[in-house]
Amino acid sequence: MAVKSCDAIVIGAGPAGAAASRRLVEGGMNTLLVEKYKLPRRKMCSGLLSRWSVDFVHRHFGPMPETVYTETPFLKGFGFNFPSLRETALAPTKSPLPYVRRDRFDCFLAQGSGAEIKDGVRLTGIEEEKDGFKILCQRSRKDGKTTRVTFRSRYVVAADGMNSRAVGCVLPDSRRGMPVTTGIQKFYRAEIDLDPDYFHLVFHPHVGFFPWVNMKGERVVVGVSGLEHRKAIRYYDNFVALLEEKFGLKNKELLREEAMAGYMMAYLNHFVLGKGNFLAAGDAAGFIHGAEGISAALVSGDLAAQSILQADDLDSKAVGLYRRNVQGEVDRCLDNLNPLRMSKNAPMIVDGKAFRAKLSLKSVRLIYEDLKAFAAQDIGVKETGMGRVAKQNMIHHLLHRRYPVEL
Repeated sequence: MAVKSCDAIVIGAGPAGAAASRRLVEGGMNTLLVEKYKLPRRKMCSGLLSRWSVDFVHRHFGPMPETVYTETPFLKGFGFNFPSLRETALAPTKSPLPYVRRDRFDCFLAQGSGAEIKDGVRLTGIEEEKDGFKILCQRSRKDGKTTRVTFRSRYVVAADGMNSRAVGCVLPDSRRGMPVTTGIQKFYRAEIDLDPDYFHLVFHPHVGFFPWVNMKGERVVVGVSGLEHRKAIRYYDNFVALLEEKFGLKNKELLREEAMAGYMMAYLNHFVLGKGNFLAAGDAAGFIHGAEGISAALVSGDLAAQSILQADDLDSKAVGLYRRNVQGEVDRCLDNLNPLRMSKNAPMIVDGKAFRAKLSLKSVRLIYEDLKAFAAQDIGVKETGMGRVAKQNMIHHLLHRRYPVEL
């Protein structure tokens, strides 16, 4: 069995993997981008791009083709729905939000990276060698069988998502004790009494800690997140019943359903950066900006690749350089989990003046009480320690202008 050798292998063809690959290729490295599914492939995600993501893509990949956008290429902002308000509180963002299809968007980035793409190739193991890594994979064949494929490289970037198999191979204990979130998202052909130009968040109790509704053409997308699989299923059923009762969801025909589960590390000040010349980026490392992950993936993937290029020039290990280079991105992730900082350093900025102008003082008081009730529901946050860590971070940063994180 022939073994293909290269300078760097990137596992995962999402935004983090594409950003890392492009930087490595630009730095002169022979780079393979390995993806377990054939491209384009679906990804459970809203498809909203922040200003940070748009700026990064335009600078490094160029203008996005029209084919990556949904039927509604831009949204106006967010709709906040509270039990005490009769109408949705519409919060326009300071600039329109690009609205993309993740399968096409990710494929555009991967193809634009300049790396040699190996899609339909599933990672099965990573063996550390004296001068690098042996990457063990399986390639899917048209007859349904698989063929073993082996690569060798001096550097590896793990960019294969929240449940990174690559991280599990090299750092098997690095995520021990981390809470796991489950997300459920279903696409319906349906009718609903919500403005299709906004991404809607619903702050009613008993529907999980991140219930959302968005429209893509004739499709209504309904999703929830929960910290336990069984709870997530219950939250989803409750949410659909609420939408039918309060928001006019009707005549629904199920078109597609998706689910995901993964570690929530940043919420506990935990980031997995790698070891030696094995680095992790994006979801695989724990990077996320609140509930938005694309911008964090792009930036951390790029920083991982920069660290590898620097390490190659200095003949040193990449992870030490990565710890230093990625510190600002760690701070930005934690800023987006800090109530005192998130409005100053958020990837998607709501036009606060326009939003507040629509609300009476009575409405503001009612929203405050609704948010207290929403936060008090049994969603498992207290058991994980996420609430305690958030408070500690807020106080520590207020006093010391930094977060208590050791990378």
